[in-house]
Amino acid sequence: MTSHCPVCKSRSVSVYLDQVEDGLDSSRIGSSRTMISPGRIVRCNDCGFGFRQSRFDQEQLASLYRKMDPKVYQAELRGRERTAETHLRIVQKAVHGGHILDIGCASGLFLSKAVDAGWQVTGVEPSEVLFREASEKLAGHGTVLPLTLEEADFGDQKFDAITLWDVLEHVEEPMDMMKRCRALLKSDGCLFLNVPDLDSFEAKTLGKRWPLLLPEHMNYFNRPSLKLCGEKSGLRLVRFGRRRSYFSTQYVLYRLSQHQIPGAKVLSKAARTAIGRALIPVSLGETYAVFGTG
Repeated sequence: MTSHCPVCKSRSVSVYLDQVEDGLDSSRIGSSRTMISPGRIVRCNDCGFGFRQSRFDQEQLASLYRKMDPKVYQAELRGRERTAETHLRIVQKAVHGGHILDIGCASGLFLSKAVDAGWQVTGVEPSEVLFREASEKLAGHGTVLPLTLEEADFGDQKFDAITLWDVLEHVEEPMDMMKRCRALLKSDGCLFLNVPDLDSFEAKTLGKRWPLLLPEHMNYFNRPSLKLCGEKSGLRLVRFGRRRSYFSTQYVLYRLSQHQIPGAKVLSKAARTAIGRALIPVSLGETYAVFGTG
């Protein structure tokens, strides 16, 4: 159990949400999860960072991600491709080309978009199934390693851009990961990341039914705590932003019904038609940030 803030080290914390502390196994992580209780979440009274009080170490988490069921993730291919295109636009506003490292690259959709745009690409992905998919998708036009960032050895390699799309909320020590990214960036490189935002309209409005309150999420940020995390890692904030993700109508309703949003369960059953396959942009209550090394 952690009683102090992992970011600013303050011991002044308050309970944000107190739900059942279930054990974590591979059936409870990823889009195919069957359980959604996020456990006990506390929030720092000083910097605003939120975190699951019962932590899982990185070795435990890596083992679970290697075995997770990717079927629901794979079923949302069209939407994830649209989201990957959005991510690439965010990157190319700050960095115009070079070598990019995507941490937690999943099935390689973002990397394949980057290859098409002329980037040299490398990815790391611990899930065995998704690693194989990413390798096949890139077809030799990039490198994917079946590892976590902590396990990967890049030698003297430095990158123009590093991306952490929906990754930092999953790790035991977010600042350690950001420091590792800082060390892997070139002197004019940028780090891009997207995380759940406790101060977002969606988080405040939905409360305990917010869909980003999940068993595998160790960390919940707001913009001040994310900026502080970057600064303590030797990074300079360039800008914040918000991006929408694309999902099928049926998937959105399925997720909302899991979180007991009124009416979602009935609509989810009705959406098993062509309407259910339609893509819609969804704001989940996240924030993205761009950090520079200078």
